[in-house]
Amino acid sequence: MSARIIGHEDIVRELAALAASEEPPHALLFAGPDGTGRAALAIEYALRLNCERLNPPTTAGASLWGADSSLLPPPSSPGPCGECRPCRLILEGTHPDIIALGPGDTLCRPRDGESHAKHPDSRDIRICQVRGMIDLVARYPFEARHRVIVIDPADRFGHEAAHTVLKTLEEPPGHTVFCLVTAAPEALLETIVSRCRRIEVRPVPRARIEAGLVERGFDPDLAARAAEASRGRPGRAIEFVRHPDMMGDRGRLLERCARVAAGPLRERFSYARDLADRWRSDRHAILAELDAWEAFWEERLRQGVGGGQGTVALAGCVEALRAITTARADLQANVMARPAFELMLLAFPRVTLALSPEEESAAYA
Repeated sequence: MSARIIGHEDIVRELAALAASEEPPHALLFAGPDGTGRAALAIEYALRLNCERLNPPTTAGASLWGADSSLLPPPSSPGPCGECRPCRLILEGTHPDIIALGPGDTLCRPRDGESHAKHPDSRDIRICQVRGMIDLVARYPFEARHRVIVIDPADRFGHEAAHTVLKTLEEPPGHTVFCLVTAAPEALLETIVSRCRRIEVRPVPRARIEAGLVERGFDPDLAARAAEASRGRPGRAIEFVRHPDMMGDRGRLLERCARVAAGPLRERFSYARDLADRWRSDRHAILAELDAWEAFWEERLRQGVGGGQGTVALAGCVEALRAITTARADLQANVMARPAFELMLLAFPRVTLALSPEEESAAYA
């Protein structure tokens, strides 16, 4: 099992089988919440497709005998070696055939004679980038056994770009694999989803995340706090152990959640306006804030079962969690941000007595 991935043992086994097959799928869709390890799994697949230890070069003698795989030496490890040239370059992010495509300028290719300004801060994957990708995949890889293009987030294609990508997926080149990464698969064209092998990337048990962090040499106490705060997301846990101050930021977010939930209606509308303004410039921070809201209501959901003072009814917590899920999906689909936040906040029950500002996050043990 791969030491690079925390949890997801079943997915890693599936990727190993796909990479070892005679004709690996040309397109995989890694769908799941942010921070669960979707992009890391895509890189794991690229490693398994290209590791020289798992895929020994065919020798002259073997080719004379039809490249019988029984004549080739077996791999000395169950996963990618991490030491051969392809593995090293992929892990360093410098392999010329492993391309990360997202909003910005990557692979941008204007039409001939077109005046085209750079767009490093674009929020979408543009048609000019898709044209560059199509131009690239029309050629053989520089050195890889399989070129891998990781599209992250795949739900950020513009309308024209999405339909152009669809044409490429309908007639895929035999030497290129596409890995689409998204937290909002419903925002993709159904025809794109139908042409991908879908991999559902779900939260990982807290105990497994904690053990994985300790295996990587992190302090056990810090690993335990990060695993708990991550809410089942290994990628988020790794951020927490590398930058412990982020957990303090999360505590302050939970304090704000408590104030807003206990405050008057006008405060909710003001907060919705603030979220919408910040959404334009820092989507990652707002998505983290939505994660904090989920932790806030999950904690009160557990407390609400007892119906004690300072808690809200069970049904109200469930409705709040549904509203957050709806808001996140709407935002990923590029609806107007402010109405999405307002509808979410209006669905929240009011907390009449704020509890401790340090909320315990959901446990996935």
